[in-house]
Amino acid sequence: MPRIARNQMQTTFFHNMTQGINKEYIFEENRCKKKYMELLQKEANEFDIKLIAFTIMDNHAHILLYTEDINNMSLFMKKINEKFAMYYNYINERVGIVFRNRYKSQPILTEKQLLNCIRYIFNNPVRAKMVLNPEEYVYSNFQDFKKKDESNNILDEIYKNINHSIEFPKVDNENVILKSSFLDTSEDKEVFIKELISKYEKEHNLTMCRNRKDMESMVKYIKKEVNVSNIVLADILQLSKSTIAQYLRR
Repeated sequence: MPRIARNQMQTTFFHNMTQGINKEYIFEENRCKKKYMELLQKEANEFDIKLIAFTIMDNHAHILLYTEDINNMSLFMKKINEKFAMYYNYINERVGIVFRNRYKSQPILTEKQLLNCIRYIFNNPVRAKMVLNPEEYVYSNFQDFKKKDESNNILDEIYKNINHSIEFPKVDNENVILKSSFLDTSEDKEVFIKELISKYEKEHNLTMCRNRKDMESMVKYIKKEVNVSNIVLADILQLSKSTIAQYLRR
């Protein structure tokens, strides 16, 4: 299926992800995370971008933003990444590419998807076991976001700050959209799948000695919850690809 041009999308919310070249830990140092945060906030004002939620991990960053001009978003992402690349190369006395290809961008098409994306972004460091709670992670805008949520209705608060009447386009199958779970990196996906396995084991009182029926049910459960290839799932569960395919055919 050909990719739909961003300027043809009927939405103004986007979840962007940017990652270091060869998955390098370009944000590993605290000063690098701080620098990227500064660039995000400074250039957002310059390009009239509303930053809804962002988290900067060691080798990638998640950014949920609102814009009424898609071209502005592209220019915004280009500028912050170029400025950070110059800074990163300077402090590390290196030259060359810093970021992996262009940034990834995912349109947000429903209110439910928007809320799920916000939760996903702020919980990234929790899933990576860097902190116990989102509020402990200082390299995100969680604290600012939390302060704005005075009415306990996140969507109302977002809309109020944007000061714009928002209408989301109707979609034929919301479950298809939500199935992506905003998993933009292999690291995120593996952590999330392992969490699903742990949750499933606890709910079904499973031990390490799982029988064939248990494994088949678990595989179907994971495939329903997250869009993961049979190859990746087989590697995580230490099963063969043919076994995974066999379970899914039943």
